[in-house]
Amino acid sequence: MVILAKCYKLLGRLQEALPLQEDILQKRRKLLGPDHLDTVVDMSNLANTYESLERVQEALSLHEEVLQKMKHLHGPDDLETLMAVNNVAICYYGLGRMQEALPLQEGVLQKWKELLGPGHLSTLVAMRNLANIYASIGRVGDALLLEKEVFEERKKLLGPDHRGTLGAMLNLLLTLEQLAMEEELKALAKTALPLYEKVYGAGHEDTLWISSLIK
Repeated sequence: MVILAKCYKLLGRLQEALPLQEDILQKRRKLLGPDHLDTVVDMSNLANTYESLERVQEALSLHEEVLQKMKHLHGPDDLETLMAVNNVAICYYGLGRMQEALPLQEGVLQKWKELLGPGHLSTLVAMRNLANIYASIGRVGDALLLEKEVFEERKKLLGPDHRGTLGAMLNLLLTLEQLAMEEELKALAKTALPLYEKVYGAGHEDTLWISSLIK
């Protein structure tokens, strides 16, 4: 049943994976107890499925429970616990609860910088999440600084034409446009355009938008 649920998730067949995951969690709770690590992992997996199905409130309830259990099992500074904090922050963001998401995401980013380093992919994901929160509460200048750092680190880590780097470049372009920083926006768009044409093609919507920034 566990393997079948994983296969459905990998295929994007979430509505078929969901009842299997709910059944697995229920059985784990009965057989192993609610605080066993395997039960907590299944709880986290089910929460992620709820989140993918945009059932964010249900996802949040599970992620909050996972967080408390991970703190008990591993301590507050363990990487698994920090991932659980990150998941709760993402749910708060999805529900528009920015003031609750903000301190959690700032804390996760600080800890991952210390434990993993500033250029680790998990650190960069946390940085991007924090930039989203800053932008949502009007701190666009702070978001811009993070976007620039994410872009530069991804470029070093993945290369200039990796899709992850191009995504970071697109986010930076959007923030520059929001701040009406025309000169910097146009300069970055000129760098981005040939890369987007190479990777996505000239007719892709993002390529066309970037092209429009140069004209």
